Amino acid sequence: MNTKVVSLFAIMLSLSVIAADWTISVDSSVSLGAIKPVNAVNCGPCSPTSAQGKAFKAANIPYARTHDMNHSWTYGGPYVLDISAIFPNFDADETKSENYDFTLTDKALEWMFKAGTKPFFRLGQSIEPWGKTYHVNPPKDYAKWARICERIIAHYTEGWANGMKWDIKYWEIWNEPDLDKKTWTGTKEEFFEFFKVAVTHLKARFPNLKIGGPAMAKPLGWKEFFIPACAKEKVPLDFYSWHRYCSDAREASRFGHEVRAWLDKHGYEKTESIYNEWNYVYGWRGGNWRYSRQVESGAYNQKAAAYAAAMMVESQNSPIDMAMYYDVRTYGGMNMLFESITHQPMRGYYPFYAWGRMLKDYPEQIKCTLAPNGKKLNDLFAVAASSKTGKLALYISRYTNDNNVRNDITVRLNLPKAKRYSCHLTDDWRIFTEYPLETTSDGAIELTLVPSSFAFIEVE
Repeated sequence: MNTKVVSLFAIMLSLSVIAADWTISVDSSVSLGAIKPVNAVNCGPCSPTSAQGKAFKAANIPYARTHDMNHSWTYGGPYVLDISAIFPNFDADETKSENYDFTLTDKALEWMFKAGTKPFFRLGQSIEPWGKTYHVNPPKDYAKWARICERIIAHYTEGWANGMKWDIKYWEIWNEPDLDKKTWTGTKEEFFEFFKVAVTHLKARFPNLKIGGPAMAKPLGWKEFFIPACAKEKVPLDFYSWHRYCSDAREASRFGHEVRAWLDKHGYEKTESIYNEWNYVYGWRGGNWRYSRQVESGAYNQKAAAYAAAMMVESQNSPIDMAMYYDVRTYGGMNMLFESITHQPMRGYYPFYAWGRMLKDYPEQIKCTLAPNGKKLNDLFAVAASSKTGKLALYISRYTNDNNVRNDITVRLNLPKAKRYSCHLTDDWRIFTEYPLETTSDGAIELTLVPSSFAFIEVE
C-alpha cells in the first residue's frame, strides 16, 4: 500500500480514537467486590398490587426505611409505625400485648415483603414541624422505652402477640436528633444516655440483629461528642446512619470517606456506614426549593434521573455500605420515582430499576476507568459489573448541576467484543428507551449523551 495512503489511514484512525470527549474502559479481570444496596429507599409501596407496588418488585428495591410513613394516610397516617402509634399509652404495662396496636404496621410491612423489599425499621418518631411537639420529647423512662421496642421487635421476628417471624435485620433508633427541636427536644447529653440505654438493651436481647442509628441530620452530627462518647462508654453499634441532601453528587463519596474515617478512628471499624436519606436539594427555601421540587417530580425529572444515578455510583465507589433515597411516598413532594396521581414510574425510577438489575443479575463490580480526552470534564459517572456467567453491565450517568451546560458529548466505550450490546437510554425525551450504539472504525463502541442523561448497557 502507498505510504501516503497508510499515513493518511493512520491519521484518520487516530482522529477517530481521540474524537470522543470521554473514554470508558472496562476490565472484567479485576474484581472490586459486591454491588452494594445503594438503591434502597425511604417508605414502602402504597400497595403490592398498585402500579407502584409492581414497579417496586420489578426494580428489586432491597430495603425500605420506615421513617415518615406515618405522615401519609396511604399507610395509615398517625396510626402506623411510630412508637407512639404502636404503643399509644406510655404509662401502660409494656408486657401485655393488648396495649399494643400492630394492625396497620403489620399491613405496611407486609406490603413491603410482597413487593420483594425488606423493611429497615426506624424505632422512634417522625419529625414534628408544627410549632408544638408531642412525641419527640425524651421518653419519661429510657429503659421502659427500650423494653417497648423489645416487644415490637419480638412481634415481628419471634411471633410475639400473634406476630410474625419475618426477616427484618436492621433496627434503627431515632431520627435526626441533631437537627433541631422538631426531632428531639432534649439535650445532646440526654440523647446519648437514651441511645446508650436502648442500644445496649436491644443488642443484648437480639444479638443476631443489627441495632444502630441514630440517623444524624448531618453526616457527623455532634461530631466531637457523639461517636467519641459511644466509644468511651463502649456502646455496641452495628451501624451508624446519617443524612445529607445536596445537588453535588460527589458529596456522597466525600462524606462517605469522612464518616468511615471517624468511625474507624474511634474503634468502630466493623460498624456499617449507612447513608439513609438523600435527594436532590438545590436549596430549602423560596425559589431554590421550588426548583428542587421541579427536578424531583416536575418538569426537570430527567435531571433527577441523572442525579440519582450519579449518587448511586458515588455511593458504590466510596466506603458507604448502604444508601437510601428519601422518599417514595406518592404524595410526599420529594418523590422522583413515581407520578403522584397514577403512581406510574417517571424517569427518576429507571436508575433504581437498572441498579436493581445489577444487584440481581450482575452482582460483582469490576474495574471501570473513566478518562476525559484532553478537556476539563467532570460530569460523567460510571460503574461496571459482571454476572456469574461472564455477562457485563455498564451503568453511566451524565450529571452536572450547571444548567448552562448544553452540549452533547461522545463517550468511547472500550468493551469486550460480544455477540450483543444492548443500551437503554433516559434523557430529556427518552424514558429507558432502547438506543443503538455506534461502532467506530477501530471497533470501539460510541455513545452520545445529552446533559442530564442516564444509560444502562448490557454486554453478552
